[in-house]
Amino acid sequence: MEEAEDKLSNLPKFILHNILSRLISEEAARTSVLSKTWLDTWYTFPCLCFCDLDFINEIQPTEDIPRKSKDFIEYVKSRLLWFWDRRLAIKEFYFAIRDLRCMPNDLDLCLKLVGESVEILRICLSKYGSISQDENGQGRGECYVLPKGVIEVKSLTKLMLEGGIRVDQAFMNHSINKFLSLRELHLLHVLLEDKQAIERLISCCPLIEVIILMLLSGSMKCLSMHGLQKLNTVYVDGIKEVYIDEAASSLKSLYYCYDHRLNTPFKIDFIHLKYLKELLLCFNGTTIITEKWFLELLPKFPFLETLEIWHCILSDTINISSVQLKYLMVSDCSNLKEAKIDAPNLLSCGFEGFHRSKPIISFLNMSTQLQVRLRISIDDFDVFYVREVLQNIKPQNVFISLSLSIFHNYGVDGPKLELLDIPSPPPSIKHMDLYILSEFFYETLRRRKDDTKCWWRDARSTTNYGTMLESLPNFPAQSNITSRLHYLE
Repeated sequence: MEEAEDKLSNLPKFILHNILSRLISEEAARTSVLSKTWLDTWYTFPCLCFCDLDFINEIQPTEDIPRKSKDFIEYVKSRLLWFWDRRLAIKEFYFAIRDLRCMPNDLDLCLKLVGESVEILRICLSKYGSISQDENGQGRGECYVLPKGVIEVKSLTKLMLEGGIRVDQAFMNHSINKFLSLRELHLLHVLLEDKQAIERLISCCPLIEVIILMLLSGSMKCLSMHGLQKLNTVYVDGIKEVYIDEAASSLKSLYYCYDHRLNTPFKIDFIHLKYLKELLLCFNGTTIITEKWFLELLPKFPFLETLEIWHCILSDTINISSVQLKYLMVSDCSNLKEAKIDAPNLLSCGFEGFHRSKPIISFLNMSTQLQVRLRISIDDFDVFYVREVLQNIKPQNVFISLSLSIFHNYGVDGPKLELLDIPSPPPSIKHMDLYILSEFFYETLRRRKDDTKCWWRDARSTTNYGTMLESLPNFPAQSNITSRLHYLE
Protein backbone atom coordinates (compact mmCIF):
# COMPACT_ATOMS: atom_id res chain seq x y z
CA MET A 1 0.00 0.00 0.00
CA GLU A 2 2.86 2.38 0.86
CA GLU A 3 4.47 1.66 -2.52
CA ALA A 4 1.24 2.61 -4.30
CA GLU A 5 1.03 5.85 -2.35
CA ASP A 6 4.66 6.68 -3.20
CA LYS A 7 3.96 6.14 -6.87
CA LEU A 8 1.05 8.56 -6.68
CA SER A 9 3.14 11.20 -4.92
CA ASN A 10 5.91 10.81 -7.48
CA LEU A 11 3.68 11.71 -10.41
CA PRO A 12 4.63 14.89 -12.28
CA LYS A 13 3.40 18.10 -10.65
CA PHE A 14 1.07 18.99 -13.54
CA ILE A 15 -0.73 15.65 -13.13
CA LEU A 16 -1.13 16.21 -9.39
CA HIS A 17 -2.50 19.67 -10.14
CA ASN A 18 -4.93 18.09 -12.59
CA ILE A 19 -6.10 15.76 -9.82
CA LEU A 20 -6.71 18.73 -7.50
CA SER A 21 -8.64 20.56 -10.22
CA ARG A 22 -11.21 17.76 -10.21
CA LEU A 23 -11.92 18.19 -6.50
CA ILE A 24 -13.98 20.83 -4.75
CA SER A 25 -11.94 23.47 -2.91
CA GLU A 26 -12.40 21.93 0.55
CA GLU A 27 -11.35 18.48 -0.56
CA ALA A 28 -8.38 19.82 -2.51
CA ALA A 29 -7.19 21.72 0.58
CA ARG A 30 -7.35 18.55 2.70
CA THR A 31 -4.77 16.84 0.49
CA SER A 32 -2.14 19.23 1.89
CA VAL A 33 -1.93 17.15 5.11
CA LEU A 34 -1.10 13.90 3.31
CA SER A 35 2.61 14.55 2.85
CA LYS A 36 5.15 17.26 2.07
CA THR A 37 4.72 16.49 -1.63
CA TRP A 38 1.00 17.09 -1.46
CA LEU A 39 1.52 20.22 0.67
CA ASP A 40 3.78 21.64 -2.03
CA THR A 41 1.29 20.53 -4.70
CA TRP A 42 -1.51 22.35 -2.96
CA TYR A 43 0.56 25.48 -2.36
CA THR A 44 1.58 25.70 -6.03
CA PHE A 45 -1.88 24.83 -7.32
CA PRO A 46 -2.52 27.44 -10.06
CA CYS A 47 -6.26 27.78 -9.37
CA LEU A 48 -6.69 30.38 -6.61
CA CYS A 49 -10.01 31.03 -4.91
CA PHE A 50 -10.38 33.83 -2.33
CA CYS A 51 -13.60 34.74 -0.53
CA ASP A 52 -13.85 37.14 2.40
CA LEU A 53 -16.44 34.86 4.03
CA ASP A 54 -13.49 32.68 5.03
CA PHE A 55 -12.28 35.61 7.15
CA ILE A 56 -15.51 37.35 8.13
CA ASN A 57 -18.45 35.35 9.43
CA GLU A 58 -22.06 36.49 9.44
CA ILE A 59 -22.10 37.30 13.17
CA GLN A 60 -18.90 39.35 13.08
CA PRO A 61 -19.23 42.64 15.06
CA THR A 62 -19.61 45.57 12.68
CA GLU A 63 -16.61 47.40 14.08
CA ASP A 64 -14.37 44.39 13.30
CA ILE A 65 -15.31 44.12 9.62
CA PRO A 66 -12.89 46.77 8.24
CA ARG A 67 -9.96 45.17 10.05
CA LYS A 68 -10.97 41.68 8.91
CA SER A 69 -11.41 42.89 5.34
CA LYS A 70 -7.93 44.39 5.43
CA ASP A 71 -6.51 41.11 6.76
CA PHE A 72 -8.24 39.30 3.92
CA ILE A 73 -6.78 41.61 1.28
CA GLU A 74 -3.29 41.31 2.77
CA TYR A 75 -3.55 37.52 2.70
CA VAL A 76 -4.58 37.56 -0.97
CA LYS A 77 -1.69 39.86 -1.88
CA SER A 78 0.82 37.70 -0.01
CA ARG A 79 -0.31 34.56 -1.86
CA LEU A 80 -0.14 36.31 -5.22
CA LEU A 81 3.30 37.76 -4.43
CA TRP A 82 4.48 34.24 -3.57
CA PHE A 83 3.49 33.09 -7.06
CA TRP A 84 4.92 36.24 -8.65
CA ASP A 85 8.33 35.88 -6.99
CA ARG A 86 8.64 32.28 -8.16
CA ARG A 87 7.36 33.04 -11.65
CA LEU A 88 4.55 30.52 -11.23
CA ALA A 89 1.61 30.84 -13.60
CA ILE A 90 -1.92 31.35 -12.27
CA LYS A 91 -4.53 29.67 -14.44
CA GLU A 92 -7.67 30.59 -12.48
CA PHE A 93 -8.36 33.51 -10.14
CA TYR A 94 -11.59 33.92 -8.18
CA PHE A 95 -11.99 36.92 -5.87
CA ALA A 96 -15.12 37.68 -3.85
CA ILE A 97 -15.55 40.39 -1.25
CA ARG A 98 -18.60 42.14 0.10
CA ASP A 99 -17.11 45.59 0.70
CA LEU A 100 -14.12 46.95 -1.20
CA ARG A 101 -14.79 50.66 -0.93
CA CYS A 102 -11.64 51.38 1.06
CA MET A 103 -9.31 49.17 -0.96
CA PRO A 104 -9.89 49.45 -4.75
CA ASN A 105 -6.16 50.02 -5.35
CA ASP A 106 -5.43 46.71 -3.63
CA LEU A 107 -7.62 44.86 -6.11
CA ASP A 108 -5.85 46.66 -8.97
CA LEU A 109 -2.55 45.32 -7.61
CA CYS A 110 -3.99 41.81 -7.25
CA LEU A 111 -5.14 41.78 -10.87
CA LYS A 112 -1.69 42.93 -11.94
CA LEU A 113 -0.03 40.15 -9.91
CA VAL A 114 -2.31 37.54 -11.45
CA GLY A 115 -0.34 38.09 -14.64
CA GLU A 116 -1.03 37.48 -18.28
CA SER A 117 -1.33 33.69 -18.19
CA VAL A 118 -4.67 33.50 -16.34
CA GLU A 119 -7.39 31.66 -18.25
CA ILE A 120 -10.37 32.07 -15.91
CA LEU A 121 -11.02 35.35 -14.11
CA ARG A 122 -13.98 35.90 -11.80
CA ILE A 123 -14.55 38.98 -9.65
CA CYS A 124 -17.57 39.29 -7.35
CA LEU A 125 -18.18 42.52 -5.42
CA SER A 126 -21.58 42.00 -3.88
CA LYS A 127 -21.80 45.17 -1.77
CA TYR A 128 -19.48 47.62 -3.42
CA GLY A 129 -21.36 50.87 -3.18
CA SER A 130 -25.05 51.31 -3.89
CA ILE A 131 -25.64 50.64 -7.58
CA SER A 132 -28.86 51.65 -9.27
CA GLN A 133 -30.22 53.27 -12.39
CA ASP A 134 -31.97 56.59 -12.66
CA GLU A 135 -34.91 57.31 -14.99
CA ASN A 136 -32.51 57.95 -17.88
CA GLY A 137 -30.73 54.63 -17.45
CA GLN A 138 -27.63 56.26 -15.97
CA GLY A 139 -25.76 54.55 -13.18
CA ARG A 140 -25.76 55.92 -9.67
CA GLY A 141 -23.58 54.89 -6.78
CA GLU A 142 -19.96 54.00 -6.20
CA CYS A 143 -18.45 51.27 -8.39
CA TYR A 144 -15.11 49.59 -8.86
CA VAL A 145 -13.72 50.52 -12.28
CA LEU A 146 -12.27 47.51 -14.03
CA PRO A 147 -8.65 48.30 -15.03
CA LYS A 148 -7.73 48.17 -18.70
CA GLY A 149 -4.88 45.77 -17.89
CA VAL A 150 -7.40 42.94 -17.81
CA ILE A 151 -7.82 43.33 -21.56
CA GLU A 152 -4.15 42.58 -22.17
CA VAL A 153 -4.60 39.01 -20.93
CA LYS A 154 -4.58 37.19 -24.26
CA SER A 155 -4.96 33.75 -22.64
CA LEU A 156 -8.29 34.62 -21.01
CA THR A 157 -11.00 32.09 -21.92
CA LYS A 158 -13.61 32.88 -19.25
CA LEU A 159 -14.44 36.30 -17.80
CA MET A 160 -17.02 36.62 -15.01
CA LEU A 161 -17.84 40.00 -13.46
CA GLU A 162 -20.52 40.32 -10.78
CA GLY A 163 -21.77 43.10 -8.55
CA GLY A 164 -20.49 46.64 -8.09
CA ILE A 165 -18.22 46.82 -11.12
CA ARG A 166 -18.32 49.54 -13.76
CA VAL A 167 -17.19 48.64 -17.24
CA ASP A 168 -16.49 52.06 -18.70
CA GLN A 169 -16.26 53.15 -22.31
CA ALA A 170 -12.46 53.29 -22.29
CA PHE A 171 -12.32 49.62 -21.27
CA MET A 172 -14.73 48.54 -23.99
CA ASN A 173 -13.03 50.57 -26.71
CA HIS A 174 -9.63 49.23 -25.71
CA SER A 175 -10.94 45.65 -25.70
CA ILE A 176 -11.70 45.50 -29.42
CA ASN A 177 -9.72 42.67 -31.04
CA LYS A 178 -8.21 41.75 -27.66
CA PHE A 179 -10.38 38.87 -26.38
CA LEU A 180 -9.64 36.53 -29.27
CA SER A 181 -9.47 33.47 -26.96
CA LEU A 182 -12.55 34.29 -24.89
CA ARG A 183 -15.11 31.47 -24.78
CA GLU A 184 -17.35 32.53 -21.89
CA LEU A 185 -18.54 35.99 -20.89
CA HIS A 186 -20.60 36.49 -17.72
CA LEU A 187 -21.74 40.01 -16.76
CA LEU A 188 -24.01 39.95 -13.70
CA HIS A 189 -25.46 43.19 -12.35
CA VAL A 190 -22.52 45.27 -13.55
CA LEU A 191 -22.81 48.84 -14.74
CA LEU A 192 -22.19 49.57 -18.41
CA GLU A 193 -21.35 53.12 -19.44
CA ASP A 194 -21.45 52.49 -23.18
CA LYS A 195 -24.65 50.60 -23.99
CA GLN A 196 -23.48 49.64 -27.48
CA ALA A 197 -19.89 48.72 -26.70
CA ILE A 198 -20.84 45.27 -25.44
CA GLU A 199 -22.06 44.38 -28.92
CA ARG A 200 -18.71 45.41 -30.34
CA LEU A 201 -16.94 43.39 -27.68
CA ILE A 202 -18.95 40.23 -28.40
CA SER A 203 -18.50 40.60 -32.15
CA CYS A 204 -14.72 40.50 -31.66
CA CYS A 205 -14.81 37.16 -29.81
CA PRO A 206 -14.84 34.58 -32.62
CA LEU A 207 -14.57 31.64 -30.20
CA ILE A 208 -17.30 32.77 -27.80
CA GLU A 209 -19.54 29.87 -26.72
CA VAL A 210 -21.40 31.13 -23.64
CA ILE A 211 -22.88 34.60 -23.08
CA ILE A 212 -24.65 35.35 -19.80
CA LEU A 213 -25.94 38.89 -19.29
CA MET A 214 -27.94 39.82 -16.18
CA LEU A 215 -27.93 43.59 -16.36
CA LEU A 216 -29.37 46.37 -14.26
CA SER A 217 -32.87 47.28 -15.36
CA GLY A 218 -32.78 49.69 -18.29
CA SER A 219 -28.99 49.63 -18.67
CA MET A 220 -29.29 48.11 -22.12
CA LYS A 221 -32.40 48.17 -24.31
CA CYS A 222 -31.24 46.26 -27.38
CA LEU A 223 -28.70 43.52 -28.05
CA SER A 224 -27.73 42.06 -31.43
CA MET A 225 -25.42 39.08 -31.89
CA HIS A 226 -23.88 38.63 -35.33
CA GLY A 227 -21.47 36.10 -36.79
CA LEU A 228 -20.96 34.00 -33.65
CA GLN A 229 -20.54 30.56 -35.17
CA LYS A 230 -19.37 28.85 -31.95
CA LEU A 231 -22.18 30.19 -29.79
CA ASN A 232 -23.75 27.44 -27.68
CA THR A 233 -25.56 29.07 -24.73
CA VAL A 234 -27.18 32.49 -24.28
CA TYR A 235 -28.76 33.77 -21.06
CA VAL A 236 -30.19 37.29 -21.23
CA ASP A 237 -31.98 39.08 -18.39
CA GLY A 238 -33.16 42.70 -18.37
CA ILE A 239 -32.80 43.55 -22.07
CA LYS A 240 -35.90 44.60 -24.03
CA GLU A 241 -34.91 43.46 -27.53
CA VAL A 242 -32.63 40.56 -28.48
CA TYR A 243 -31.63 39.52 -31.98
CA ILE A 244 -29.50 36.48 -32.89
CA ASP A 245 -28.64 35.94 -36.54
CA GLU A 246 -28.41 32.67 -38.48
CA ALA A 247 -24.63 32.42 -38.01
CA ALA A 248 -25.26 31.06 -34.51
CA SER A 249 -26.69 27.83 -35.92
CA SER A 250 -24.89 25.81 -33.24
CA LEU A 251 -26.84 27.50 -30.41
CA LYS A 252 -28.35 24.82 -28.17
CA SER A 253 -29.64 26.71 -25.11
CA LEU A 254 -31.47 30.04 -24.98
CA TYR A 255 -32.72 31.62 -21.77
CA TYR A 256 -34.56 34.94 -22.02
CA CYS A 257 -35.88 36.73 -18.94
CA TYR A 258 -37.86 39.89 -19.46
CA ASP A 259 -37.52 42.33 -16.56
CA HIS A 260 -40.90 42.78 -14.88
CA ARG A 261 -40.02 46.46 -14.21
CA LEU A 262 -39.95 47.19 -17.95
CA ASN A 263 -43.61 47.77 -18.70
CA THR A 264 -43.05 47.87 -22.46
CA PRO A 265 -43.41 45.21 -25.17
CA PHE A 266 -40.44 42.91 -25.64
CA LYS A 267 -39.00 41.49 -28.84
CA ILE A 268 -36.80 38.44 -29.27
CA ASP A 269 -35.82 37.14 -32.70
CA PHE A 270 -34.38 33.63 -32.76
CA ILE A 271 -36.34 31.91 -35.53
CA HIS A 272 -33.11 30.99 -37.37
CA LEU A 273 -31.94 28.71 -34.53
CA LYS A 274 -33.45 25.47 -35.78
CA TYR A 275 -31.05 23.28 -33.78
CA LEU A 276 -32.13 24.76 -30.44
CA LYS A 277 -32.53 22.14 -27.69
CA GLU A 278 -33.37 24.20 -24.60
CA LEU A 279 -35.65 27.25 -24.45
CA LEU A 280 -36.59 29.12 -21.27
CA LEU A 281 -38.80 32.21 -21.50
CA CYS A 282 -39.55 34.23 -18.36
CA PHE A 283 -41.94 37.14 -18.84
CA ASN A 284 -43.22 40.01 -16.69
CA GLY A 285 -46.59 38.55 -15.68
CA THR A 286 -48.64 40.62 -18.15
CA THR A 287 -47.38 39.05 -21.37
CA ILE A 288 -50.08 37.06 -23.18
CA ILE A 289 -49.10 33.74 -24.75
CA THR A 290 -51.76 32.42 -27.11
CA GLU A 291 -52.51 28.93 -28.38
CA LYS A 292 -51.36 30.07 -31.82
CA TRP A 293 -47.97 30.96 -30.34
CA PHE A 294 -47.42 27.35 -29.24
CA LEU A 295 -48.64 25.98 -32.56
CA GLU A 296 -46.20 28.18 -34.48
CA LEU A 297 -43.24 27.86 -32.12
CA LEU A 298 -42.65 24.13 -31.85
CA PRO A 299 -42.48 23.27 -35.58
CA LYS A 300 -39.69 25.85 -35.97
CA PHE A 301 -37.50 23.93 -33.51
CA PRO A 302 -37.70 20.23 -34.40
CA PHE A 303 -34.86 19.33 -31.99
CA LEU A 304 -36.26 21.15 -28.95
CA GLU A 305 -36.08 18.91 -25.85
CA THR A 306 -36.66 21.38 -22.99
CA LEU A 307 -39.29 24.13 -22.87
CA GLU A 308 -39.98 26.35 -19.84
CA ILE A 309 -42.54 29.17 -19.73
CA TRP A 310 -42.64 31.47 -16.66
CA HIS A 311 -44.82 34.38 -15.52
CA CYS A 312 -47.29 35.01 -18.32
CA ILE A 313 -51.00 34.98 -19.14
CA LEU A 314 -51.97 31.92 -21.16
CA SER A 315 -54.94 31.29 -23.41
CA ASP A 316 -57.79 29.33 -21.91
CA THR A 317 -56.61 26.31 -23.92
CA ILE A 318 -53.14 25.43 -25.13
CA ASN A 319 -52.02 22.56 -27.36
CA ILE A 320 -48.42 21.38 -27.16
CA SER A 321 -47.37 18.84 -29.76
CA SER A 322 -43.75 17.70 -30.16
CA VAL A 323 -42.10 14.37 -30.85
CA GLN A 324 -38.72 15.48 -29.46
CA LEU A 325 -39.85 17.29 -26.30
CA LYS A 326 -38.64 15.64 -23.06
CA TYR A 327 -39.01 18.31 -20.36
CA LEU A 328 -41.83 20.83 -20.01
CA MET A 329 -42.36 23.41 -17.26
CA VAL A 330 -45.20 25.93 -16.95
CA SER A 331 -44.82 28.16 -13.89
CA ASP A 332 -46.91 31.06 -12.53
CA CYS A 333 -48.95 31.35 -15.71
CA SER A 334 -52.52 32.45 -15.09
CA ASN A 335 -55.81 31.93 -16.95
CA LEU A 336 -55.10 28.36 -18.09
CA LYS A 337 -58.17 26.12 -18.13
CA GLU A 338 -57.06 23.23 -20.32
CA ALA A 339 -53.73 21.94 -21.62
CA LYS A 340 -53.51 19.18 -24.21
CA ILE A 341 -50.04 17.70 -24.49
CA ASP A 342 -49.08 15.32 -27.28
CA ALA A 343 -45.42 14.46 -26.63
CA PRO A 344 -44.67 10.72 -26.74
CA ASN A 345 -41.08 11.17 -25.46
CA LEU A 346 -41.96 13.55 -22.62
CA LEU A 347 -40.27 12.41 -19.40
CA SER A 348 -41.03 15.27 -17.02
CA CYS A 349 -43.84 17.82 -16.99
CA GLY A 350 -44.14 20.46 -14.30
CA PHE A 351 -46.94 22.86 -13.41
CA GLU A 352 -46.83 25.32 -10.54
CA GLY A 353 -48.56 28.54 -9.54
CA PHE A 354 -52.18 27.64 -10.34
CA HIS A 355 -53.64 30.85 -8.81
CA ARG A 356 -56.59 28.80 -7.46
CA SER A 357 -57.51 27.57 -10.93
CA LYS A 358 -58.15 23.91 -11.72
CA PRO A 359 -56.86 23.33 -15.24
CA ILE A 360 -57.54 20.08 -17.05
CA ILE A 361 -54.20 18.64 -18.16
CA SER A 362 -54.45 15.82 -20.70
CA PHE A 363 -51.60 13.70 -22.05
CA LEU A 364 -51.85 11.98 -25.42
CA ASN A 365 -49.43 9.30 -26.63
CA MET A 366 -47.51 9.64 -23.38
CA SER A 367 -44.32 7.82 -22.37
CA THR A 368 -44.50 5.12 -19.71
CA GLN A 369 -41.70 7.00 -17.91
CA LEU A 370 -43.61 10.29 -17.73
CA GLN A 371 -43.75 11.93 -14.32
CA VAL A 372 -45.88 14.99 -13.65
CA ARG A 373 -44.57 17.42 -11.04
CA LEU A 374 -47.14 19.65 -9.36
CA ARG A 375 -46.39 22.45 -6.91
CA ILE A 376 -49.52 23.69 -5.14
CA SER A 377 -49.85 26.29 -2.40
CA ILE A 378 -53.07 26.47 -0.40
CA ASP A 379 -54.39 28.40 2.56
CA ASP A 380 -55.59 26.32 5.46
CA PHE A 381 -56.06 22.58 4.90
CA ASP A 382 -58.11 22.94 1.74
CA VAL A 383 -57.51 19.32 0.76
CA PHE A 384 -60.56 19.05 -1.49
CA TYR A 385 -59.09 21.72 -3.79
CA VAL A 386 -55.90 19.71 -4.12
CA ARG A 387 -57.93 16.60 -4.81
CA GLU A 388 -59.90 18.29 -7.59
CA VAL A 389 -56.69 19.56 -9.21
CA LEU A 390 -55.28 16.04 -9.18
CA GLN A 391 -58.47 14.64 -10.67
CA ASN A 392 -58.03 16.91 -13.68
CA ILE A 393 -54.82 15.12 -14.68
CA LYS A 394 -55.67 12.74 -17.50
CA PRO A 395 -55.24 9.80 -17.89
CA GLN A 396 -55.36 8.53 -14.34
CA ASN A 397 -52.37 6.20 -14.61
CA VAL A 398 -49.94 9.13 -14.66
CA PHE A 399 -47.54 9.15 -11.73
CA ILE A 400 -47.45 12.49 -9.92
CA SER A 401 -44.78 14.08 -7.77
CA LEU A 402 -46.67 16.54 -5.57
CA SER A 403 -45.11 19.42 -3.64
CA LEU A 404 -47.82 20.74 -1.35
CA SER A 405 -47.34 23.95 0.68
CA ILE A 406 -49.94 24.62 3.38
CA PHE A 407 -50.19 27.99 5.12
CA HIS A 408 -52.53 28.34 8.07
CA ASN A 409 -52.88 30.11 11.38
CA TYR A 410 -55.34 28.58 13.82
CA GLY A 411 -53.71 29.25 17.15
CA VAL A 412 -53.54 26.54 19.79
CA ASP A 413 -56.97 25.04 19.03
CA GLY A 414 -55.84 23.59 15.73
CA PRO A 415 -57.61 23.49 12.37
CA LYS A 416 -61.03 22.04 11.74
CA LEU A 417 -60.97 19.92 8.62
CA GLU A 418 -64.03 19.76 6.40
CA LEU A 419 -63.11 17.29 3.66
CA LEU A 420 -65.15 16.56 0.57
CA ASP A 421 -65.72 12.97 -0.50
CA ILE A 422 -65.05 12.95 -4.25
CA PRO A 423 -65.89 9.48 -5.62
CA SER A 424 -63.80 9.63 -8.81
CA PRO A 425 -60.27 8.38 -8.07
CA PRO A 426 -57.50 10.79 -9.06
CA PRO A 427 -54.08 9.75 -10.43
CA SER A 428 -51.50 7.97 -8.30
CA ILE A 429 -49.02 10.04 -6.33
CA LYS A 430 -45.47 8.69 -6.46
CA HIS A 431 -43.83 11.28 -4.23
CA MET A 432 -45.20 14.00 -1.99
CA ASP A 433 -43.25 16.83 -0.38
CA LEU A 434 -45.39 18.42 2.33
CA TYR A 435 -44.36 21.92 3.42
CA ILE A 436 -46.38 23.34 6.33
CA LEU A 437 -46.06 26.89 7.63
CA SER A 438 -48.06 26.89 10.83
CA GLU A 439 -48.33 28.69 14.14
CA PHE A 440 -50.25 25.75 15.52
CA PHE A 441 -47.39 23.27 15.15
CA TYR A 442 -45.06 25.74 16.86
CA GLU A 443 -47.43 26.02 19.82
CA THR A 444 -47.65 22.23 20.05
CA LEU A 445 -43.87 21.95 20.19
CA ARG A 446 -43.50 24.76 22.70
CA ARG A 447 -46.00 23.25 25.10
CA ARG A 448 -44.41 19.79 24.88
CA LYS A 449 -40.76 20.86 25.01
CA ASP A 450 -40.34 18.71 28.13
CA ASP A 451 -41.10 15.55 26.13
CA THR A 452 -39.45 15.83 22.72
CA LYS A 453 -40.21 12.22 21.84
CA CYS A 454 -43.93 12.92 21.71
CA TRP A 455 -44.02 16.15 19.75
CA TRP A 456 -44.53 14.56 16.33
CA ARG A 457 -47.17 12.18 17.64
CA ASP A 458 -49.05 15.07 19.24
CA ALA A 459 -48.79 17.24 16.14
CA ARG A 460 -50.14 14.46 13.96
CA SER A 461 -53.00 13.46 16.25
CA THR A 462 -54.09 16.99 17.16
CA THR A 463 -54.24 18.23 13.58
CA ASN A 464 -55.80 15.05 12.25
CA TYR A 465 -52.81 14.66 9.92
CA GLY A 466 -53.75 11.09 9.08
CA THR A 467 -57.26 12.11 8.08
CA MET A 468 -55.83 14.74 5.77
CA LEU A 469 -53.70 12.17 3.96
CA GLU A 470 -56.58 9.73 3.71
CA SER A 471 -58.54 12.43 1.89
CA LEU A 472 -55.88 12.64 -0.80
CA PRO A 473 -55.44 10.00 -3.50
CA ASN A 474 -54.22 6.51 -2.72
CA PHE A 475 -50.45 6.14 -2.73
CA PRO A 476 -48.89 3.20 -4.60
CA ALA A 477 -46.47 0.93 -2.80
CA GLN A 478 -43.37 2.64 -4.21
CA SER A 479 -44.49 6.14 -3.21
CA ASN A 480 -42.95 8.21 -0.41
CA ILE A 481 -43.81 11.32 1.56
CA THR A 482 -41.37 13.98 2.73
CA SER A 483 -42.70 16.39 5.36
CA ARG A 484 -41.20 19.74 6.32
CA LEU A 485 -42.75 21.80 9.10
CA HIS A 486 -42.04 25.53 9.42
CA TYR A 487 -43.31 27.34 12.49
CA LEU A 488 -44.62 30.85 12.95
CA GLU A 489 -43.34 32.34 16.20
